[in-house]
Amino acid sequence: MKTLFLIMLLLAGGTAQAQYYLVQESVKSPPKKALLNPLDIAEELLEDTTELNTLSNSVLSLLNFSYSKDKYADYKERYNRAKHFGAWLRDHRDGTCYNTRAKVLIRDSAVEVSFASNGCTVTEGQWADPYSNRDYRRAADIQIDHFVPLKNAYISGAYKWNWQRRCLYANYMGNEFHLLPVYGPENSSKSDKTPEGYMPPNRGYQCQYLAQWLKVKLIWSLGLSVSEKEAVEELAQANHCTTAELSYSEADLAAQRRYIANNMTLCQ
Repeated sequence: MKTLFLIMLLLAGGTAQAQYYLVQESVKSPPKKALLNPLDIAEELLEDTTELNTLSNSVLSLLNFSYSKDKYADYKERYNRAKHFGAWLRDHRDGTCYNTRAKVLIRDSAVEVSFASNGCTVTEGQWADPYSNRDYRRAADIQIDHFVPLKNAYISGAYKWNWQRRCLYANYMGNEFHLLPVYGPENSSKSDKTPEGYMPPNRGYQCQYLAQWLKVKLIWSLGLSVSEKEAVEELAQANHCTTAELSYSEADLAAQRRYIANNMTLCQ
């Protein structure tokens, strides 16, 4: 009977772990609740103009973690991409027919892109895939990678968010590393893995990969499991990543939080 109960529990929701870590920030002292709400933090910063005006370019170490005794992955509803994050968004406010995928392809192409007859779907360009360190010209070869995959975001904190916040995360254009155009098969190899299970074959990109992973976790206040944190630390050491490579300025963090606050109406 006990075994049957455990199986039913696993099918119903997440397998909560006893602890997790957050990338430590010092823009504001982290509240004591389990996971920080990026919108709340951004609103606090917007209200405190004095603090924003005095933000210096002081640097945060991305390997400075705060420990939480709260449960990790304590979600009750199993992850479902369509239900929890939706599809690519077409923002009608910008007066174009481009969805988020098209915008990323346009943004990151080294040459002017070509479109299908509908004028909305990108068909050709030139994209440098940082994972494989190769260039691709056919848009059909490219997938848009959520750097911290949607499923990982969900289990590490996004399950607590409302629809608007999750939809914004899925379509976030506030920086150039949250969404990346990468070779489709390589993105499939990554799937929803953390650095513990996947690192890009391009050795020259590994420190940047770790830094961007931690930046997304920091910006959105997403947790790291114990094994994920340990893997990141070990990989940073193995790849001889420098302090400068694994750092982020408080000013940049504040700017990301403002962008989140200012774009919460993107998804209605």
